[in-house]
Amino acid sequence: MAGRAAILRSWVAAAPLLALLHPAPVTAKQEPPAREAVDPASIAGTYDGSQMEMAAWLELGDDGRYRYALSYGAIDEYSSGTWTRQDGGIVLNSDPSTPPQFELLGTEQGTGAPDAVTLHLEGTGNLPISLFSAVVERGDGTSTIADFSDGSLQIPLSESDQLLSIALSLPILEVRGEPISVPEPSGKSLYFAFHANDLGFKAFDHAGLFESDGMFLLERYGRQIAFRKVSP
Repeated sequence: MAGRAAILRSWVAAAPLLALLHPAPVTAKQEPPAREAVDPASIAGTYDGSQMEMAAWLELGDDGRYRYALSYGAIDEYSSGTWTRQDGGIVLNSDPSTPPQFELLGTEQGTGAPDAVTLHLEGTGNLPISLFSAVVERGDGTSTIADFSDGSLQIPLSESDQLLSIALSLPILEVRGEPISVPEPSGKSLYFAFHANDLGFKAFDHAGLFESDGMFLLERYGRQIAFRKVSP
């Protein structure tokens, strides 16, 4: 018995050393499954976003280029540029373009109505003049919006209107010019020209289209467009 006890004591004493020489197998750490990468080529294709009173189309090329077009009532817009895949959707960046501009050609004193400032606009082309507006900010902080008709627009003034800020706009296409400061506006006539440039081109700057149930969603003119893939 004494011999067996001595052997057991020697095993116990050697246990730490044996553990180092013959360590227990280590279970490999379970890593979370890698997220499956989405091949941009699987997204490329033609998408239709048409709905009642609106036609919309989006083409995503497998070369990273996109083309976009929308027609909604009197609105027609288009765009082209590059697209990239992003978590939750895609991002559009349009090609360089020259936006429409309003140019002040000149100002005349005493040629307009004495209690108003008169605005004249040329260069509207085929666009009805009634689509153009003027945003008028007065010295007291109030602002009004008035629409053109027959090529001109008269803005009534009060005696306190000694300084105005006027910005012309084409609201239907989200175009707005730089504000023009007009001191002592009473009786003045202001002459503007509209330069269409790339009118209708929609400039997307890192615009995100979120993906939902295989569709890409875009907000335009107060409506949500759901682009559904119709062809690869």
